[in-house]
Amino acid sequence: MKMTSKIDMTSGDGFQNRLLFLLKNKLGSQTITLKRIKEGKWKVQTDEGNWFLKLYSSSRRFQLQKEVMEELSKEGFTKIPSFHPLHQTDSIVIDGKTAGLTKWIVTGGNFTYHTYSQRQEALAVLEKFHYNSRTALMRKDFKSLKGQRLLEKWRARLDEFVGNRQQLSSLVPLEVIDTYILLGEQALAGMVKSGFSEEPCILHGDLAHHNFLRDTNHKLFIIDLDLISSGPPEVDYIQFANRIFPHINWSPDLLWKHVQLSNYKESSTFLHSILYSSDIYREWNRFFRENYSYQKSVWYYLIDLTLYQFQSRMRCCREIQKKL
Repeated sequence: MKMTSKIDMTSGDGFQNRLLFLLKNKLGSQTITLKRIKEGKWKVQTDEGNWFLKLYSSSRRFQLQKEVMEELSKEGFTKIPSFHPLHQTDSIVIDGKTAGLTKWIVTGGNFTYHTYSQRQEALAVLEKFHYNSRTALMRKDFKSLKGQRLLEKWRARLDEFVGNRQQLSSLVPLEVIDTYILLGEQALAGMVKSGFSEEPCILHGDLAHHNFLRDTNHKLFIIDLDLISSGPPEVDYIQFANRIFPHINWSPDLLWKHVQLSNYKESSTFLHSILYSSDIYREWNRFFRENYSYQKSVWYYLIDLTLYQFQSRMRCCREIQKKL
């Protein structure tokens, strides 16, 4: 079993002190405090307000997100936090890493996918994001924005899951594992055959519920553009559906009640995607890559996902297969 562990090079006092000194110099203020949130992310408190600071994987990645957010703002999309004015003329680089400052969102409570109204609100924000980004794509050439690779990613994810089959069989009944594998293969074959036909927009790419934040004025924001790409909106909606299915007891009827998703009720590509248990493959693959401490922390969650939800998932898949 392969184990991995990450060393956080940004957690020490030395790094944080140097970062604080750099920010004071860049922002021209001595009254700045830093509060570390997690690896590579901090809350920055200044006289002018609070900001969210994040280290980016590369300066090119930072520049792409900055350009996309600026163009979305020009198109009237206001549900994404803006960058600090500093970034118009200057950059923040520490230890070879580019950092970005965006407006801190004071949240008015946790956002979840538990209720229809919250899911529908998130879909409305996503739909607006797609609409405005399509116009931005027509006006500006984002040179480092890559095309979506959902099918390639899902192929690799399923292949890794198949590679873990023997290890997993000591934890989960083999017939359950093979059912998930068979459905995954059917899903990918159908999606490859059907393909996508919509005009491209900018895709968000990571629609976990924690990437939506509600502020104290009840305005819903979408955050974290690390996985943006270009492609048809259906790709984002496929991933959104995959995220919310556990909250609607794997009911296709409840899925189609969401306005934006109902547009894909007759889409062969979308229907086939429902057969693909992305969360099962993703979470078990990570389980076998991580250390024992992580494995212990997610064990009951994975058993619920894989076994306790199995009958509901299969009922859903049978309903979808009747439509194909």
